[in-house]
Amino acid sequence: MGDFPKRARTLLVLKYLQENTDEYHPKQMGDIIDHLRKCGIEAERKAIYRDFELLRDIGFDVIRTTDSVPAYFLGERPLEMAEAQVCASAVSAARFMTEKKSRELIHKLGDLFGQAQSASFKSRSELARTQKTRNEEIYYNIDRIVNAQTLGKKITFLYFEYLPDKTQRLKRDGRRYSASPYSLMWFEDAYYLICNIDKYQNLSHFRVDRMTRVEVSGEDQRPIEEVSEYKNYFDYDDYHRSVFGMFGGDPHNVRIRFSSELATAVFDRFGLDVPVSDIKDGCFTVSVNVRVSPGFISWLTIFGDKAEVLAPKSLRNEIKRMIGALNRVYKD
Repeated sequence: MGDFPKRARTLLVLKYLQENTDEYHPKQMGDIIDHLRKCGIEAERKAIYRDFELLRDIGFDVIRTTDSVPAYFLGERPLEMAEAQVCASAVSAARFMTEKKSRELIHKLGDLFGQAQSASFKSRSELARTQKTRNEEIYYNIDRIVNAQTLGKKITFLYFEYLPDKTQRLKRDGRRYSASPYSLMWFEDAYYLICNIDKYQNLSHFRVDRMTRVEVSGEDQRPIEEVSEYKNYFDYDDYHRSVFGMFGGDPHNVRIRFSSELATAVFDRFGLDVPVSDIKDGCFTVSVNVRVSPGFISWLTIFGDKAEVLAPKSLRNEIKRMIGALNRVYKD
């Protein structure tokens, strides 16, 4: 284990408690003394008691059990076990992260706890059942995007799509995109960059796991108010409620009549603050600002005759055209 100077004793005690103890696996004083001896440090109990007090004084939760033979463990951690397990589940489910990067991050979460509890993080099996991206650049992409946001700079990048034979093809014939990055959004198992492309006057979305060779530009990004209704900052919650399937579209106020049995689905999508009216005859009406797009229309049509657009008329007509097109495809 190596010989450490005596002045390292307190740090070694802390490291031992972090890596080897928890509420269900406390260690007795003899275990701690033996560990220090393996590190080349002879220590008496009184000295270790002083180490415990010092660690408590600077905020570490060193707890003594009430057993007949006292034992010690590190209580409060940077994350509670339940919090870390939720984070690990999210990382496991995230399809935009490679399996390798997912395992590395889950192992780091486990390292916040003692060996007994960290083992549950390192043996998670659901990663093998999740479809993961193969783009190993994902961390570098995110890092450079966040760096550009912090500096207020644009980014440039290449963007690829898949062909039927599963090969990749760069879009725009391999020419780089230049964009002002405003936010990153996790949406339906994919991670998106919300940005403005130089030649357009609106917001665009790009999947981060399909971006490659991201670079921070020396050019200042455009103010978000020049290309959207937002002023000075990107309103994540408002935007998330208004987009469907990450399709872009112009914002419109839409009135929709729903069957009452869809109330839970509607409130799950738009939130409980959405204005509701005309609650009668087994139906209710909502007025909501959305970005009208193929994604929004597809979402509406899954409810069949239990959802009816009342306004605007242009959206009613668009849905009629789509239904007519479907009828022609399936007429036989």
